[in-house]
Parts: sequence; structure tokens; C-alpha cells
Amino acid sequence: MSEPYRAAPRQARECKYWWFDGWDWLVNQALRACGQPRIEVGAGELAIDPHVHTLYSHCSISQPESIILRAAAVGLGAVGIMDHHHVKGALESIRCADELKRRGLLSEAFLVIPGVELNSSIGHIGALFVEEDLPEGLPPDKTVHAIHEAGGVAVAVHPYHSTGIGDAVFDAPFDAVEVECGSVFDARLVRLNRDLAGDARLAHVTKIGSSDAHYVNAIASCYTVLTVVEPTLGAAKQAILEQRSVAVSSEPLRRVRKLLGMVPKLR
Repeated sequence: MSEPYRAAPRQARECKYWWFDGWDWLVNQALRACGQPRIEVGAGELAIDPHVHTLYSHCSISQPESIILRAAAVGLGAVGIMDHHHVKGALESIRCADELKRRGLLSEAFLVIPGVELNSSIGHIGALFVEEDLPEGLPPDKTVHAIHEAGGVAVAVHPYHSTGIGDAVFDAPFDAVEVECGSVFDARLVRLNRDLAGDARLAHVTKIGSSDAHYVNAIASCYTVLTVVEPTLGAAKQAILEQRSVAVSSEPLRRVRKLLGMVPKLR
């Protein structure tokens, strides 16, 4: 019998910056002031945010419970936990969701998609539907191969971002590409990512939206609506592989980008 889920103590954080608590509070307050998404989907649809970070990433202190409850509150049916380097945060989030369901605080239909954000030799690549750590430092094509070998879905996360793989998005057999991403604010980079949606070289690749949330109130700033037969992990994975998806950018994110656009150094 597995041990009951308990929130991770402060010392379990990957983030070791003493000032991050104050920064996290400030950013979450600013995001709250810009509003929160209100997601509504129809029958046979599932809204997911496939790229969220927990305290098991060096750049976030968000607890799984806060992430999951926030996601459910704004109308998401699933979150993908994609911490840097390892799947620990994803596995802990699954345990957390199970505990919340047991306590009657979360719908039984809510999904946590396990994943990880990997450092390839030239930039970040996401893996969804994996429950094991994967090798890092490999070229994009070999990273994608390792993800597929583990039964996962390979995602080109925020390709045109300082940590993305840029034009190498065309050089590996990705299953999905983030054309809408909540961590990209510069108008030129936003446009470059969006332009991938109509690029013929990626016609076979599913287009998704993700928040890349490092703060709880950033969840669902961008998200994906999948057409599914049923709200299960298997059905969600199949919908992504079969390009039954719509990438969405929220109105609150547009407000954030407009505000940051007024301060060039913050873009």
C-alpha cells in the first residue's frame, strides 16, 4: 500500500533562491489583476494545459495541489506536468490528484498527464505521457527517438524562445509543436511561433497551446482543446497524435503581453 500524499516541504524545492517567495507572490498578484481564463468546452472536448511546472523545477515553487485545484477552477480537464530534467513532479502530481479525488475535492474525470522538459543539445524539448527520466544533452532527433522509445509524445516547446530549438523544429519527427505559449512575450517571437501553425513542413505535426506556467495564476494562459471519445489519458494521447486539437491563447495573456510590451527590458 502506497503512503498517503503529503505536500512537499520547503527543503524539497529545486528552487534555492531566497527571494523567490516574494517574487512568486508578486507575479501571481499581477497575473490575478490581468484576469483569469474562463474555459468552457462542449461534449466530446477536453481542455488541457500540457506544460506546467511545479516546485520540482528550479524556476517554480508551485505546489501540485495548488496547480491542480487552480486548473480545475478555470475549467481545464487536465494538466501536463513538465518539470525540467525529471518526472518526479509529474508522479507526485498524480499522487496529489488521487488524494484530492479521494477527499472529494476534485472530479474523478480530471487528468494529470505525466511528462518532463528535457535539455537537448541545442534547446528544450518536451515529453508527454512518460513516467521515467530520459537522457539529456542529445541532438533533437535522438531526443525525440528516446521519447518515442519510452512511449511518449515529443513536443517542440516554445521553439522561438531563448531556450527553444528554433529552426531545428523542422529537423526531427515531433508529434506536436507549441504554437501558442504563455511564457513567450516578445511580439516577434509570438509571431514566429504562431507562423508554424501554417508551415507546410509541419503539416503532419499537431499544433498545441500551453502556458509553460511557472506560477499558479499563469495556468491556462494558453491551452489546448482536444476532441476526445472519452476523458482518459489514452484518449488524450490519441487525440494529440491524430491532430484533433485547437490551440488557444487567453484574453488575460493578451493583457499581460500588452503591459510587458510597454517595458522593452521586460519583454
